[in-house]
This record gives sequence, C-alpha cells and structure tokens, in this order.
Amino acid sequence: MEEGRSDSVYSSGEEDLFAKQSLMRLRNAARWREQAQYISFEPALLVFCFAMSISEVVLANHIILQTCLVEGFDRGDCQLLNTDSNSSRRAMIETQVQPLAANVTMVIVIIKSVVPVLSALLLGAWSDRYGRKPAMLIASAGVLCSFVLLTLLAFLSMQVTLTPWYYTAAYLPFSVLGGMTVITAAAFSYLSDVTNEQTRTMRMGFMEASMMAGALLGFLASSYIVQWLNVAATFLIASVLILLAIVYIARFTEDSIILSNNNSAVEKLRDLLSCERLRELSGTFFMRRSGYVREILWSIVLLTGLTELAGGSGGVFYMFTRRKFGWDLKQFSYFQFTDVLIIIFGNVIGIPILKQILHCSDTTVAIVSIASYIVDSLIMGFASSGWMLYLAISVTVLKGTDGAALMTICSTILPAGDMAKFFTMALSLTAVVPLVSAPLFTFVYNATIESLPEVFNFVAASVYGVALLLML
Repeated sequence: MEEGRSDSVYSSGEEDLFAKQSLMRLRNAARWREQAQYISFEPALLVFCFAMSISEVVLANHIILQTCLVEGFDRGDCQLLNTDSNSSRRAMIETQVQPLAANVTMVIVIIKSVVPVLSALLLGAWSDRYGRKPAMLIASAGVLCSFVLLTLLAFLSMQVTLTPWYYTAAYLPFSVLGGMTVITAAAFSYLSDVTNEQTRTMRMGFMEASMMAGALLGFLASSYIVQWLNVAATFLIASVLILLAIVYIARFTEDSIILSNNNSAVEKLRDLLSCERLRELSGTFFMRRSGYVREILWSIVLLTGLTELAGGSGGVFYMFTRRKFGWDLKQFSYFQFTDVLIIIFGNVIGIPILKQILHCSDTTVAIVSIASYIVDSLIMGFASSGWMLYLAISVTVLKGTDGAALMTICSTILPAGDMAKFFTMALSLTAVVPLVSAPLFTFVYNATIESLPEVFNFVAASVYGVALLLML
C-alpha cells in the first residue's frame, strides 16, 4: 500500500466519528461493570418475586371460590370459605371443593414448571451468544402476557361464573417463553460473567436475598391488597409491577456480553432453534472430567431435585392449614411471611456463622440444611394446633442454606466458561420435578383429606431423608 493511501470506504471524518463512538461505548461498558459490582438485576428480580407472591396465594384462594360456584353452591355458602369458621357446613363444602381445586392448582404448577424446560435450554445457550438481557426480556414478556390474561379472567369472573380451568390456559405464554426459569438462569449467568471467585458467592447470596425479600413482602401484602380491593385489582397491580420490571431491565441495565456480530432478527431466531445450542449444554454435563467432577455435578442436580420434590408439598399446604386449623388467607400470609423471613435470616446470618466462625465445609452446610427440612416437616406433621407450625419454622432456621452451599461447590469445580450453561441445565432439569411432586402430594392429600390430612408432611420428610442419605 502506498504511503498516505487508505483502502477504507469511509472518509477520515467518518472514521474519527466511529472511533469516538466506539471509545464511548467502551467507557460506558467499563462504568457499568464497576456499578454492577454492587447492583444489577436485583431490583427487577425483587419486583418479579413480589408480583408473583401477591398473586400466588390470592389465585389459589380464588380458584377455590370459583370451584365452589361451579360445583353448584351459592355465593353465600362459598363466602364461608373466606371466614375462620369451623362449622360443619364449611367443612362439608371444603371436602367437596378442595379435590377439584387441588387438581387445577396441580396443573398450573406443572405448566409453570415443566413446559418452560425446552425454552430454558434453548434460551440459556442462546444467551451465551446473544446476551443475558435479551433472554430475560423474552421470558419477561411471556410473564407479562400471562398476568394480563389472569387480570382479564378475574374481571370477567366478577360478571359470570367461570370454570377455574381457564386459569391454567392463562399460564401458557409464561411457560412457552421460559418463565422464571429463564429469568433466574440469565440473572445468575450474568453474575458469573461480571464477578470473580472472591465476590461471586456474596453476589449470588445477595441476589437470592433480593428474590426472597420480594416474595416476603408479597406474602405480607397479598391479604391486605385483596381485602382493600379485589382479586382482579390484585392481578392488575402485579401486571403493572411486571411491566415496570421489564422497563427497568430494558432501560437501566447493560448486558455482560458484547455482541461480535450483527445478525438479523431472523438469523438470531433461527440460531435459537438450532440443535447446536443443545449440544453445547449437554457437553457441560456429559463431558468426562478429571477428579469426578461430572459425577459431583450430577449428584448436586439429584440433591436439588430431591429437595424440590419434597418442597412440592407446598402446593397443598394452604389447603391443609384451612382444613385442619381453619386458617384464612390473612393468617396463612402471616405464616408465609414469617417462614420466608426466617429463611432469609438463616442465609444472611447462619451461613457466615457456619463458614467463618465454625469453619464448616459447604457439604456440612448442606447436610445441616437438609436435616432442618426433615425436622420442619415432622413437627408440622405432628402439629395439633397452629402455633406448632410457627415452632417448626423457628427451630429450623438453617433450612434453605443448601442452595448457596451447592452453588459454591459448583463454582469451585467448574471453569468460569461453563457456569452459565450449568445454571441453565440444572434449573431446567429440576424444573421437571413438579411433574412428579405436584401429582404425588395432590394424590396423598386428596386420599387422606377426611381422616389424616397431615400425612403429606411425613411423605416430604421421607424424601428429605433420602437426600440426607445421599449427602452423607
């Protein structure tokens, strides 16, 4: 090339402009990575979990009331289900209504947890190429669509009697676009991108605390919101909050992945459906590694699956408290608030005590957590009055610490480049657990509702026992 000659198709002024724009983008990225050391997607996740929790119990109660109307009871009789009365009339209505309502709730749990698996697998690997933020926005759009449908159905149910099965169809957009599985996996994958080994555990713990805090506040607020307003207004508030979370993600967050290509939207969609993404994910779990890493990873996934299986008892726990102790929605919300608050306390205070003061290994932390779950389920199974449920959660403050411990183990044995794929695959595999747990605990509860409705707690304790044996 001759001196002073350029092969560029742009003028020198245009090249200077492009160089300035590139430098500005690099400075913005560096500034964002500095800010991301403290906060990133946590506010959006808190809002998501708040919206989910204020609507979850309200929806369960609404399904019971709608089932009551569909079964032919008049509105006066169905309103008995919203009181703390222990009358024989209420018990008779509960016995007839709860089995069908439990089946509807079971189907919703399956749709929310199992259907998103394929989408999560594809979007998880796709986000490694095109970014965490687009994957979160796609899944968030599905969540918003479902809550808008729930709002419309709730308003319609104020005019006519609707079969509760319509609410299962409302969750299809949520599921098809990945749901909370994709949102959570993308958020943790983002942390894997922007943190190092020294800060990763702290940031993951903070992100989990944000999600639990959102759920905690939602459980506390749900009964008041539905009491002051109505079910439809509660879903409308949740929809608006989800929209605000999407705006926050789109406007106030930056991606941790800088795109190296300018593929069109059609090309990106085609790549989303590519089998290459699935092969990348499967390689993370099936590739032979030294030091039994592959076996340890599968053991961790199995342990997580067992704890998820036992946790499936929560789908019928609200009905159990209504049946045995005559609790209403507000009493149950207070209990859920206390339970989540204690779990947060155990993660924030308990883990540092076990790790830094008592110098326990991550395996020991997980064992203590699973043993606490066993004690919790047994006390609830033997409970003869409501205060014993509070006793159960008070003496098992360290339950729920196994998640952070197991993630820490994974972060020490996997290379950084595989962390994102592991989160996606692990969350997707454990998401299919409700396919077993929801029908299992629904069947157990329906079969024992008239004589021993507490039996499902002992089934949960047995599953936790299997997990404890695996850890030992």
